[in-house]
Amino acid sequence: MRTLLLCLLLAAAACQTKRPQPVDIEAADMCALCRMAVSEKPFAAEVIDAEMSVYKFDDIGCMLDFLRQGDRKDKAAARFVMDYESQTWIEAEQAHYVKSTEIRSPMASGLIALRERAAAERHAAKFKGQLLSWADLAK
Repeated sequence: MRTLLLCLLLAAAACQTKRPQPVDIEAADMCALCRMAVSEKPFAAEVIDAEMSVYKFDDIGCMLDFLRQGDRKDKAAARFVMDYESQTWIEAEQAHYVKSTEIRSPMASGLIALRERAAAERHAAKFKGQLLSWADLAK
């Protein structure tokens, strides 16, 4: 019985699909939308689709525009944004966003992403910006 249970657990674990993981930004990476170099890491974003194709962006705004084209939003398996402070990836749905005309992002979206709400509130005050969620941006 114990062996059967162990076999079932191993089989179930093997059948689980892994969530896509973010892919590092490389010096040669170009934005999938505007074709500019992804050179300012604090503003970077990426989408991984169901076929595991990776689309990198120099600005969160470019990623949002890309997702609004056709059925791309429905085909996205994962979306990641760069934490403005730590420059580490965050799942886009988990991030807190600040939008401000005082934020000089590569394509002028004025958007930054932060892992912690307190950090987002600090930056919203600093840049006189608006605090937003992924749901707000994805409308």
